[in-house]
Amino acid sequence: MSKDCQTRRMHGHDYAIPGTYEVTIVVADRLPVFGKIVGTTKTSGDSPHLEPSALGKLVLDSEIHKIHHYYPMVDVWQVCLMPDHMHMIVRINKPLPVGKHLGIIIGAFKGGISRAWWKLNTTASAASASDNHVPLFEPNYNDHILMRDGQLDNWKRYLRDNPRRLLMRREYPNLFQRSLCIVIDGVRYSAFGNMLLLRQPEKHQVFFHRRTDGIPTEESEFWKKESQRLIEAGESGDVLVTPGISECEKRIKNIALQQKLRLIHLQADTIGKYWKPERSRFDACAYGSLLILAPWPEDIPAFSSTYDQFHYLNRLAETICNISYESEVAVQGLRLAHGG
Repeated sequence: MSKDCQTRRMHGHDYAIPGTYEVTIVVADRLPVFGKIVGTTKTSGDSPHLEPSALGKLVLDSEIHKIHHYYPMVDVWQVCLMPDHMHMIVRINKPLPVGKHLGIIIGAFKGGISRAWWKLNTTASAASASDNHVPLFEPNYNDHILMRDGQLDNWKRYLRDNPRRLLMRREYPNLFQRSLCIVIDGVRYSAFGNMLLLRQPEKHQVFFHRRTDGIPTEESEFWKKESQRLIEAGESGDVLVTPGISECEKRIKNIALQQKLRLIHLQADTIGKYWKPERSRFDACAYGSLLILAPWPEDIPAFSSTYDQFHYLNRLAETICNISYESEVAVQGLRLAHGG
């Protein structure tokens, strides 16, 4: 997650009132200061989990609990500590004191961890050396406001599954390259790219008609507002899903490719054994920000017009946006495990 991803905010939202938030904090330069992931995704052996470092133990045993100690109206419902970042589900039960908000709480929390880090890495002879106090975290943080039905449970499952997904990327790299058969809701696809994007909990369909209120959509107020919302969602780490057919869909797709935002792109052309995407999409796949899906020709109905094809592919995009941890996805005849 880049520094730009650490600034998601809902404009106009009051972060001092009761609410539930998923918060992500990232270590600067992705240093694995909190420990390492050990175990295996195989059926026999230890399940994937964090083996915490000295700092990781301090975070779990002490720093997390300070949030409720100093702000009794705030509970931390769930924590997922990873080697180079952490997620928390934070619940504000009652309005915060005047002048306080979620950002101040997270800032103080990051400050406490940073001080613990400096103390662990400062020798007695250099205890006053200012150059030891280098920033531990990337600036700011990322948050999702959990308001929709099922959103909280989806994020809880996602966080619990984080260590397994990390090991899965190491143990099964073939799952993130090419598959000639993925079955989603009865439709077969060939695929190229990062399969894990299917299991991301926040996905947004990019869907624009060619015209809105009688004018080209790219000239409408709707386009200005909706395009901004989608790009902000992508910058926060959410996945954009689109066939990229209409002019406005193409614009969002191209922005996602250029900025390496997470994208699932549906295409009508078949992906075969030796097929490769063009340079921009190939680079995005290598970066891990793109999954290309192509429905099998045998599963595509006969279209009487390109308009029908447009709506068909967008209906598939809507289905993909609704994939959750409970959805069954088969990859080359094998079930893609939840969270994978």
